[in-house]
Amino acid sequence: MSEKPLWEAPSAAPSPDYGAGADRLALTEAARRVLNAVRVTTATGSSLTEATELLERAATLVEAEQMKGLHQQGVMGELTASFESRDPMAFFPFSPIIGRLNPASPPVELWAEGEEVHGRMNLSPVYAGPPGLVHGGIIAEIFDELLGVVNVVNNKGGYTGTLKVVYRRPTPLLREIRLRAWPSVEEGRKLYASGEMVCDGTVTATADGVFIRANRQLFEDIETPQENP
Repeated sequence: MSEKPLWEAPSAAPSPDYGAGADRLALTEAARRVLNAVRVTTATGSSLTEATELLERAATLVEAEQMKGLHQQGVMGELTASFESRDPMAFFPFSPIIGRLNPASPPVELWAEGEEVHGRMNLSPVYAGPPGLVHGGIIAEIFDELLGVVNVVNNKGGYTGTLKVVYRRPTPLLREIRLRAWPSVEEGRKLYASGEMVCDGTVTATADGVFIRANRQLFEDIETPQENP
């Protein structure tokens, strides 16, 4: 009998497929499982050779058909998810932080509660920095998304201008971490938001961000590529 994996995603109801189809969601979840397994495997020899061959085969299959156009973390192509529900997970299905259709995203869940955004995460060794702890850069990355989503759910989306993170205590791996963010003042095109990470009732990190309201001209100035590189 094989040993239980070091890390498993928290049990929950099946995730919505955000209009992409259950097969696409299953593929992404399988890829995320491989990512975690490869990070901590101690396999050697023929096991690694066989695994490599299988992964190469899988890559060849999914590389045969690819999305074309200007890639983004939000809704695109034939996906029909909208932000009417104020669900960040539906609005950003390809996000590198909360995208359930992006195998590189860590298991972070966010949801809106009034003007605030709440969330939780339980990070595997893929995201390790110091022994047993989450990498500081990953913490900053998650805060960037968390604070940005606060603006979006309040219909004030913008780009990150500055992000200040204070690491108050180590944030552990393999433990549930609670997330919370809230909007602050607004000055012209500048939007202010703050947030915190909490483990077992103790704040491990806080963040303050300044976001700049999106200028649609920026999108118009970006040419859509004809082919993927």
